[in-house]
Amino acid sequence: MLFFSRSKILMICGAVFIGLLLAIPNVLSESRRESLPGPFQRTINLGLDLQGGAHMLLEVDLSSILSQALINERLAVNDALKNAEDRPRTEFIRVDDGSILVRLRTKEDADKSMPLLQTLVRPIDPSQISSAKTTRIARESDKNIRVTITDENIEYIRKQTIEKSIGVLGRRIDPNGNLELILAPEGDKRILLQVPGAQNIKEIKERINKSANLSFHLVNEKDSTNEQVMRVAMEPPHRVAAGDKYFPFSEANGRGGGLIVKERTRITGDCLKDSSGGPHPENSGAVVNFSFNVACATEFGKMTARNINKRFAVILDGEVITAPNIRSAITGGSGYIEGGFTLESARDLALLLNAGALPAKLTIVEERTVDPSLGADSIRAGKVASGIGLLGVAIFMWLSYGLRFGTIANLALTTNIILIAAALSLFGSTLTLPGIAGIILTIGMAVDANVLIFERIREETYNGKTPINAIQTGYERSMAPILDANITTLIAAITLYFVGSGPVRGFAVTLAIGIVMSVFTAVIFARLLTATWLRGKRPKTLPI
Repeated sequence: MLFFSRSKILMICGAVFIGLLLAIPNVLSESRRESLPGPFQRTINLGLDLQGGAHMLLEVDLSSILSQALINERLAVNDALKNAEDRPRTEFIRVDDGSILVRLRTKEDADKSMPLLQTLVRPIDPSQISSAKTTRIARESDKNIRVTITDENIEYIRKQTIEKSIGVLGRRIDPNGNLELILAPEGDKRILLQVPGAQNIKEIKERINKSANLSFHLVNEKDSTNEQVMRVAMEPPHRVAAGDKYFPFSEANGRGGGLIVKERTRITGDCLKDSSGGPHPENSGAVVNFSFNVACATEFGKMTARNINKRFAVILDGEVITAPNIRSAITGGSGYIEGGFTLESARDLALLLNAGALPAKLTIVEERTVDPSLGADSIRAGKVASGIGLLGVAIFMWLSYGLRFGTIANLALTTNIILIAAALSLFGSTLTLPGIAGIILTIGMAVDANVLIFERIREETYNGKTPINAIQTGYERSMAPILDANITTLIAAITLYFVGSGPVRGFAVTLAIGIVMSVFTAVIFARLLTATWLRGKRPKTLPI
């Protein structure tokens, strides 16, 4: 137990030395850090409460998502009936009171429609045998059939919308992954967003408010005459024939009116593999270059091949930004979008498109900023509290176990704090005010293992054992209770991390790292120090 081979000594000292190198950048200036190798330039990321930043509470407009889900189901119902071999005759298919009402001309038409509509009922999760269904088909009368989205599907849509919104926000606000954002669900329809160190709050809000919904639609050339478009534009809610939709031109387009396009399309922003802003190849303007994934590139090639000399409209957030003629089949899966962009606006749009479209509109219901000076005060208070705690524990160990064993415990404690800082720096963890509380708690807990070991050594000494036997027995018999106590605390810290969010996670991270490091420093590093002292001094009695 007290014998250490040369390889073990090198490994232990090497781990402590690497930890010291990883922790040092936290006390160096930025210019000095740049001279260090890559991994050793990392520092502890400070959370919102320590370095200031933006705090926002966003509300997701789930009503628009459910409305779109109804529209999609209506279009699916229309296609199912329209494409049937023995086509039933319909009077109308419309969204009615949160569901879809299908009115057939006769009872026989309704009888034909029921099995066709039943094919639209799908499991929400196909991987589950007993998964709930997406829709419910009910016969209301001889001629009426109602299609309703199930409550289970509505809940699934809600969760998916929240999850996708969080993912898109993360990619928009922190495309490089350097800001250590806090993004988490808050209740049923809200999202908590915290951006540590945020300076430009206006830019963050602009990225949140931009939906970036992109789609490509064929223009209905027959109905998009000037007279027809003007009539639709002047008569909100812009009623058009079934299967069509009216979109106005964007302001940047520099023209009034709009276009009537085919509502159904498979070419949306989800098809994009990559996009980037750049100069226009033919003039002094700017464009957004794009490339599709393989499936959409094939689909786009087929669409353009079938519609040469016709127009397709590029729709961004409900506005037509361009509507070029299809001169030939576009089979390469790439191209560019022009729409009166500047180079900066083209690059901003490309960033949003790469991040993906927000599935629903987000409204900022709570907004506040944290002044960096408040964070500096918190850091200063944390340093003072840590210093007082460290000094108090050090004095206690010296008074309780003497100069030699007290010094060993205090060296282990100091090494523990250095290794915690090293781990936080290496893993890029975010330190928050509760995280500082976790470190201070660790300072108090870190000497628990030493207290158990030293008390056991003292007991064995009182029983008449020699110094070597007393220390050997003390470490051996203390191992089990030390591991039991620390493993149970570690389980609690891990549970806090996965169940909690934000500051609670910060506390859990520092607590978990502190527990692991305290076991290493107390059981392994302190034992190495004790064995080294024992071999060097060979005392007749133990000063404990």
